[in-house]
Amino acid sequence: MKKEIFIRTLILVLLPLLAIALAAQAQAQAQPDMGGLSIVGQGQRYTGTIPVIDIHAFGYQPVALPTQNSGNQAPLIIQDFPQIRGGGSDPNNPYAVIRKTGPTFMSPGGMVQYEITLNNFESITHTFQLVDTLPSGLSYVPDSANGLAYEAATRTLSWQGELAPGDLDYVIEANGPTLPYLDLAAFGAVDLCRDFIANGEACDDVSVTFNLGINGYTTNLYGETLSQLTVSSNGLILAPDTAGSRLYVHNQWLPDAATPGFVLAGLWRDTAMGGGAAPQHGRFHAAIISGLVEGYDVFYAQWHDVPQVAAQDPLAPGPTARHAIALLLNGASSTPADTVQEIAEQTAAAHVFFIYDNISDPAQMVAQGYTIGVADKLGGRGVTYAYAPCCGQAHPPQGYPPAAGTTLQLRPVLFGAANGYARTFSYEAVVNAPVPETVVSTAVVTSSSPDSELSYAWSTHYLYVRWQTYLPLALGGGE
Repeated sequence: MKKEIFIRTLILVLLPLLAIALAAQAQAQAQPDMGGLSIVGQGQRYTGTIPVIDIHAFGYQPVALPTQNSGNQAPLIIQDFPQIRGGGSDPNNPYAVIRKTGPTFMSPGGMVQYEITLNNFESITHTFQLVDTLPSGLSYVPDSANGLAYEAATRTLSWQGELAPGDLDYVIEANGPTLPYLDLAAFGAVDLCRDFIANGEACDDVSVTFNLGINGYTTNLYGETLSQLTVSSNGLILAPDTAGSRLYVHNQWLPDAATPGFVLAGLWRDTAMGGGAAPQHGRFHAAIISGLVEGYDVFYAQWHDVPQVAAQDPLAPGPTARHAIALLLNGASSTPADTVQEIAEQTAAAHVFFIYDNISDPAQMVAQGYTIGVADKLGGRGVTYAYAPCCGQAHPPQGYPPAAGTTLQLRPVLFGAANGYARTFSYEAVVNAPVPETVVSTAVVTSSSPDSELSYAWSTHYLYVRWQTYLPLALGGGE
C-alpha cells in the first residue's frame, strides 16, 4: 500500500515537470535560436548584443586618420588635440569661434593689418558682439576698419550682428585613408541571414537594428546623434525610424525627399541571399571593431559575396560583391571620452568609410542598377558618388563601381559662405611701442549660444616689436 502511494505521488510530481519540458521543447522548435536577435516585424530584427572585436590581437595595426586639412573648404576635420571648442589663443584650433591674425614681427613706426574672423559652427543663427581694444603700443589708422566701428574715447573696435549656421553636408572622396576589408566571420561574428532562414523567412530585403546605446556608444550623421543603426541586406545602413519602410528595396539617386531617413548607401542593390525556395548565397555581418582606426572604435557592417537579384530569374544569383561600411563611434573608446564627445559635438557629424573588396561583374551590376551615396533625414541633403538606374528610373548613370581595394571617405564639411556662417573683419594700426616689446592684443566675442564654451570666446595676437635688419644681397660676377 505504501509502495502504491509512493508511485502515485511520484507520478503527480513528474507529470507537471514533463509537461513543462515538452512545452519548452515545442517553443524552442517554434522559435529557433535567435542569437540575441528579436523579431520586431516581417523581415526585421533588433538586438542590443553587438559583437565587440579587438583586431589588435589578430596582428592588425590601426590606421591613423589625417589631422590636417588638405582642402580649402572643409573646416570640419579630425583633430588630435583635446581642446577643440570655443575660443582661445590656439591658432591650430579649426573650431575657434573667433580667430585674430596679423604679422608676427614689426619695427617701430610700421603699420600692421589685423584680421578677425567669427564662425558659427552651431546649427542655428546666433547674435554676436565683437570687441577689440587697442593696447597702448598701437594707434588706429583712421578709416581703415572694414566692418568694424571705432570709438576713439575707448580705443575699441566693435561689431554686433547675426551669423547664420553653415550648411552641413558630406563630400565623398577616394584620396583619404585606406581601410582593410574585414570578413567578420573570421572573427566569430554570426551571419545575420541565419536567423531569418532558420525562422522560415528568405534573407531578402531584411534588416537588423543594432542598439549602440546599450554598449555606451553613439555616432553622428548630419548633425544628429544616433544611438541605433539599422543594417539592410541590400547593402546600406539606415536610421531605425525608417527601417520598417520597404522603400529601400530598389536603389535610387540620392538625395530624394520621397524616401526620408538617413541613408548610407555603401553599395545599394536589390539583393537576395536565399532561404525559402532558394539556396543560400552570400552573407552579411556587423560588429564593433577596436584597433581599426587609431583613437576610435568603429561600427563595421559587411556584405560578403552577396548576389544581386537577377532581373531575368529572381531565383538565380546575379553579380556578387564584397563591401563594408565603417562609422566612427563616440564613447567607450580608447580615446578619452571627453575628447571624443567634444569632437562629436563640434563637428556635428561622423566620418564614414565605404570599403570595397571585390565586385564579380561590374558591367552586369551597372546594367541591373546600384547606388553609392549618402542622404540626410529629410532627403534634402546628400550626394551620389556612383549610380546606375534600376526599374525605369530616369536619372542618367554616374561613375562606375569601385575597384577592389578602394576606400571612399565620407567627410563632413560646412558649405555656403553665402549663408553667413563666417565673417571676417580687418583694421590697420601703427606700431608706437619701443624695442624690444611685445604688443598683446585680444579680440573678445560673446554670443547668444546656450553653450558656455561657445558663448564667450577670445583670440589673442602677439606682435614682437623688433628692429628688422636686412643684409644686402651680394651677387657674384666676373671682372
